[in-house]
Amino acid sequence: MLDPSIVADAVKAIGRDDLELGIAGPEEYGAIEEMSRAASPGEVFSPLTATLIAWFVDRNPCGPGFVVLARDPSSRLLAGHFVFYRWRLVRRLASGELSEVPVFLYVRLYVRPEYRRRGVFSAMTAFGLDVARRLGVGLAYTAPNPRSSPGFVKFGMERRGPLPFRVRASIPGWGLMGGLPRQSRGLDVEVRSEFDASFQGAIARDLPPAIRWWGDRTPALLNWRYVERPDARYEIRYVREGGHPSGFLVTRRMRIKGLLALVVCDFWCEPRHDDALRVALVHAQSAGDRTALAVAIGSDRPPQARRALRRAGFVAVPKALLPQPIVIFGGGLGDGPARVDLPDLDAWHLTPGDWDVF
Repeated sequence: MLDPSIVADAVKAIGRDDLELGIAGPEEYGAIEEMSRAASPGEVFSPLTATLIAWFVDRNPCGPGFVVLARDPSSRLLAGHFVFYRWRLVRRLASGELSEVPVFLYVRLYVRPEYRRRGVFSAMTAFGLDVARRLGVGLAYTAPNPRSSPGFVKFGMERRGPLPFRVRASIPGWGLMGGLPRQSRGLDVEVRSEFDASFQGAIARDLPPAIRWWGDRTPALLNWRYVERPDARYEIRYVREGGHPSGFLVTRRMRIKGLLALVVCDFWCEPRHDDALRVALVHAQSAGDRTALAVAIGSDRPPQARRALRRAGFVAVPKALLPQPIVIFGGGLGDGPARVDLPDLDAWHLTPGDWDVF
């Protein structure tokens, strides 16, 4: 439960008499779900359910988040919602030491059609970011859909992106574009129901010094994101060499433009095992329904990630051809010591795990 004084001060700072802003309590999650389910499918790809809200803001191991609600003060009708949930980034300091950076991500924005062009989006955004700042968090960001992006531009947020988009078609011989397998002998794939501590600290250990930011990947965070999420089913695979963990792959089967795709949601492999992604991906493609293509979105700045994607047969799609590019918007909050500017993509190891939750 947020401190009522924080909410009251944030409401006062917005100064809107024609709009009632507040933070949703668990008893209001059902009303939010009802509004979300009533929205046009073209605007809301998947409904924001009460169970999903609780997962976002109440069961998050990074700490409690909140949902901004906007109401019509006269009719008491819900006008919109905006979810702010906590995450944790890791930053490599100039000294080489690692520092945890608590952040907020803001997702699942929706404004009821009859309340659009009345400043509801800007009011909910300003209110939510002010609450996050008052909670002592110095950075917040999002990856909105194209329809919402202009609003974030007008809001003056920093823009990072678009992220690289890669595909691997499921046609005979396509995988050979990455070259003949050379390291797959001795690599075994294990389908997992959850993450353990096998990869604790692996990313920090193996990323080159030029990569100064990445998403934290403790077992608790990985299991929250991929095992406990209530509205999606992920597949987790470990790649091992003689019992030694050499990499992992998280995938999700989704319909994209009518095609069943195997989406790479997260992966990591040891620098000396750049064939681990290929091995795990082939294993995933052979299981379940046949997919037309595999998709991977995210930075390939780390050399081992770049090699692994190439070895797995992924080909970059030109930005001009992307139907819906993934662009990061956001920035530092306030002027105090907690403020952190949004990192450049070149310094940030962005894997697909950073966007899939949206």
